[in-house]
Amino acid sequence: MKEKFQRFMAGRYGVDELNKLIFYVEIILLVISFFKRSWIITLLLWVLIIIYTFRAFSRNYVARSIENQKYLKMTAKYRHLFKILILNLKDKTNKYFICPSCSQIVRVPRGRGQIEIKCPACKFKFTKKS
Repeated sequence: MKEKFQRFMAGRYGVDELNKLIFYVEIILLVISFFKRSWIITLLLWVLIIIYTFRAFSRNYVARSIENQKYLKMTAKYRHLFKILILNLKDKTNKYFICPSCSQIVRVPRGRGQIEIKCPACKFKFTKKS
């Protein structure tokens, strides 16, 4: 059975970051639909399921890849900020900042007060509280 599915999926686009987002939105809408019955939510859920299935089984790699690249480009800033947030929550000894000049992630030790940070990539200096 596994080999048959692999043969079926050969040459198909599969799942990318945009499809993952569509899937997560589907799950959220499904949970909402359990509590609030609405034809709009149901319609939107079905539309997203169709789009997800169409994208996953599509053989047009170029078009799906272009769609995914546009999505990644639109959300790059937010994903970068989310990455900084996660790093700051996980690491208790260092604090992470984004260089205002080149958007490089810069790590400095915590608890040093107001310090001047020099970006290792572009050499831009900026002041932040660690």
